[in-house]
Amino acid sequence: MRKTVMYMLLAAAVLGMGGGGKASKADQPASADNGGTGAKTAEASIELSVFAGSIAENTPTGTGLKAMVDYINENGGGTLKATDYYDTALGDATSMVQGLQQGTIDIGVSGTAYFSGLVPEVEVFQLPFLFDDLEEARAAVDGTASEKIFEKFAEKGIVGLAFWENGFRELSNNVRPVTTPADLNGIKIRTLPATVQVETWKALGALPTTIDASELYTALQQGTVSAEENPLHEIVSRKFYEVQQYITLTDHVYTPFMMGISQKTWDKLSDQQKQVVMDAANVGKEAQRKANEEKTIEAKQVLLDNGCEIVENPDKEAFKEIAVSAWKVFTDENGTELLDIIQKN
Repeated sequence: MRKTVMYMLLAAAVLGMGGGGKASKADQPASADNGGTGAKTAEASIELSVFAGSIAENTPTGTGLKAMVDYINENGGGTLKATDYYDTALGDATSMVQGLQQGTIDIGVSGTAYFSGLVPEVEVFQLPFLFDDLEEARAAVDGTASEKIFEKFAEKGIVGLAFWENGFRELSNNVRPVTTPADLNGIKIRTLPATVQVETWKALGALPTTIDASELYTALQQGTVSAEENPLHEIVSRKFYEVQQYITLTDHVYTPFMMGISQKTWDKLSDQQKQVVMDAANVGKEAQRKANEEKTIEAKQVLLDNGCEIVENPDKEAFKEIAVSAWKVFTDENGTELLDIIQKN
């Protein structure tokens, strides 16, 4: 009896410990089942940091992250807890990816461009004008191509959980209305930190540069760049309409967000805890996608209410004809396997 009480106290103490993705372990008393005995090990008590990089809380991704964290806290059985962080609270998007590799950040989500330095193949989903609509895009990121990409991330110390999304990207600028590629000539534009994206805007006649999202408003305000491209809800949530007058609905790139967990954290989880995290990532994904659709509709009206001029029907075919030349930048480096998989589905 005394021994049993001691074990119970030890197990209770362990369940009260945790933090920063670090696990504490304790042995439970041997239990008898139909006369047999066998030692069991208590699940480690773990606290997870769940970080959105440079993304603000008042975005569809913020909605998804909150849903994910709530799911973990409600279904973690007392041994798994999560805390959400936003808008560079733990560093910018680039340092977040580094943190996932190093194990200083447990779970993170951001645009695939920030992960492309580790696995360039992830940029396949952001090839310009690859998808005609959300249905096509979501089928691709939920399919076979993503499984192959996650295998490559595993070699880099990050376990892929799911692909979330930021939606289709639109163009904004404060120089002039843009209806054809010729209208972009000489305009300085901030673009994503990925080779394909930079080469796309060069081909279209713009002058691209990469700037972290957390610094973009200031760059637009000070004239470091005169244009940027983001989903409508992102343009609104970051109040870019205060420094951008013209919006062009190009739908030129679908932006998936990669949700990953540090391999170092993953290895500390029990099988049951891993399942909770995977389920949570998918719960968050669905919440984010729903919020993305709702916020995109709302954003258009907000932009109009704030005096922006929206070009709703630009010459997309003219943009596409030039932009698809950037696909070769990707296939020359990474081959055509992933692109073939996506286009066949």
